[in-house]
Amino acid sequence: MFASVLLKIKKIKWMMNNKTEINTIGLIGLGLMGQGIASCLVRYGFNVVAYSRTASREQETIAHIKGSFRKLADRNIITEPQGWEKRFRYVNSLEKMGDSQFVIETVGESLELKKEIYKSIESVVENDVVIATNTSGIPISLLQKGLNNKERFIGMHWAEPAEITKYLEISPGEVTADYATEVGRQIGIRCDKQPTVLNYDLPGLISNRMMYAMMREAIHLVESGVADIETVDRSFRNDIGWWATICGPFRWMDLTGLPIYAKVMEGIFPELSNNDSLPDLMKEKVSSGTKFYNYKGNEEEEWEDAWMDFAHDISEISKKYNDRVKL
Repeated sequence: MFASVLLKIKKIKWMMNNKTEINTIGLIGLGLMGQGIASCLVRYGFNVVAYSRTASREQETIAHIKGSFRKLADRNIITEPQGWEKRFRYVNSLEKMGDSQFVIETVGESLELKKEIYKSIESVVENDVVIATNTSGIPISLLQKGLNNKERFIGMHWAEPAEITKYLEISPGEVTADYATEVGRQIGIRCDKQPTVLNYDLPGLISNRMMYAMMREAIHLVESGVADIETVDRSFRNDIGWWATICGPFRWMDLTGLPIYAKVMEGIFPELSNNDSLPDLMKEKVSSGTKFYNYKGNEEEEWEDAWMDFAHDISEISKKYNDRVKL
């Protein structure tokens, strides 16, 4: 026990001495989420050493970063950084990421692929370098099994668009050391996030568990014939979407009447879907390769552009109220 206390003290001292010295972050995986994370890290002064199995991702990521900075500059949020290209370095193998002081993995949800990546990256980075995964579905405790240094492994879940949102959830595994989660939290703070640190490993984390519960009920309402897809979307958008940015569910219940919610819960909980299998509507859409809406021409791209602009607007609105109600 005494030895474990000494180890914890040693790690805390290491954290205090080194948390401001992390300047180079390894980023593995450059899909849409990885590109957003790269933009965020570069924007806030980190050097990024990036790797993807798909070589074309290099130019895609550079274009994404340029576009992100241009949009922020057009909104007078930042002055477009000069010389940032020197802080983004693409490498064609994991073996060339040895100078990384922190590593973020954001590849597809494949346990085998992730394990293979961790084995490779552990062989090239220093023993005290924290390794983080962006997964939301695979347990952190499962991913850290087999690592040489299990205690330095954490979950670090970002939200899209990663360069704009305040969201960041950090999750420890069964044997994750406190210093590892704290290092991840400090990096999040430096990226202007509001990091949430979970007390223990939980599949889906916090936000995804609430989101999937909502999605299950939304599909259930459509499948039950209560309303069509567009109507359910409209109802959600014009009610929950109206207050969710400024209030979480607990704050909203406080402000609008706990006794009312308690009474409604008694009656409505038995009526909610508790289906633990994939809904038929989802099976149909996935198997047919279709989506919930029929997009014509450039309509889907227009929605994506509008969503990105909306994310910027919400970010600015949140800043307006941050000091007032301590968001």
